[in-house]
Amino acid sequence: MGGEVQALTGQHGTGRRQMTQKLKQEWAEGRLRVELRGPVLVATVTRPEVRNALDIATMMALGDLVEALARRPDVEALVIAGDGERAFVAGGDLAQLAGLKGREGGVALSSTMGDTLKRLVDLPLVTIAAIGGDAFGGGVELALACDMRVMERSSHLALTQARFGLTTGWGGAARLVALVGYSRALELMLTMRRLGAVEAEQMGLANRVVDDGKALEGALALAERVASLRREVSQGIKAVALAATRGSDDDATHTEREVFATLWASPYHEQQVRAFLARSPSRPGRGTDDGSGA
Repeated sequence: MGGEVQALTGQHGTGRRQMTQKLKQEWAEGRLRVELRGPVLVATVTRPEVRNALDIATMMALGDLVEALARRPDVEALVIAGDGERAFVAGGDLAQLAGLKGREGGVALSSTMGDTLKRLVDLPLVTIAAIGGDAFGGGVELALACDMRVMERSSHLALTQARFGLTTGWGGAARLVALVGYSRALELMLTMRRLGAVEAEQMGLANRVVDDGKALEGALALAERVASLRREVSQGIKAVALAATRGSDDDATHTEREVFATLWASPYHEQQVRAFLARSPSRPGRGTDDGSGA
């Protein structure tokens, strides 16, 4: 543990490079299981003995995975899951993270996972959290960094950082406020109350609620639906939606227009329009009965 803590609190970029070979070994030992299912990659945190709590090696493995996915054009969507039925991810592994001392340790932990989750958000592909069992603290922050969340009916979310004298540290507060608004976000962080799946869906934190034991199946179904789109289309839609959560309305409008114009000029768009016109009645000014006209 001491070597891992030292690597994290040292030069962050250097520490990551020094641990590349160790990360590969950790993956092989089952720290993080990665499976490619067609165009969808499933990454499962496999630490069920500690409710999938994140130790430093797993955090760095996640960072390495996100970095690799930015260079994988064959992957259309990412699903993140936790092993076992008890938990998605129960935050950080405090038994190990207690070795990060002082302000320097706090900065190292916040920067390392904060940077990883920011890169996760910025991935061009769509990311989905498959929440089977409960998610606490940093596990909720990981889920919030995904584009969408599928929760099992008996699962719960709880932002429990205040119990340990902390706030969110990995970008979770801003993402929570963006999803549920300032007042509700503040209440959830201050009270640390357990939020059930149905209420999470009503608040906009969960996209879908599925039967127990079906989180991965539900997330895969959603991911496969996304992956059925052309890559440039799904990436363009994510870029437009993400831009709307950042900066000014003018910036978001600019991004939308740029993406729209690029896709409008694409051979795929022209092909789809030709196919549509070939099978539709020649009636100017009308789309299809199902509203699918542009």
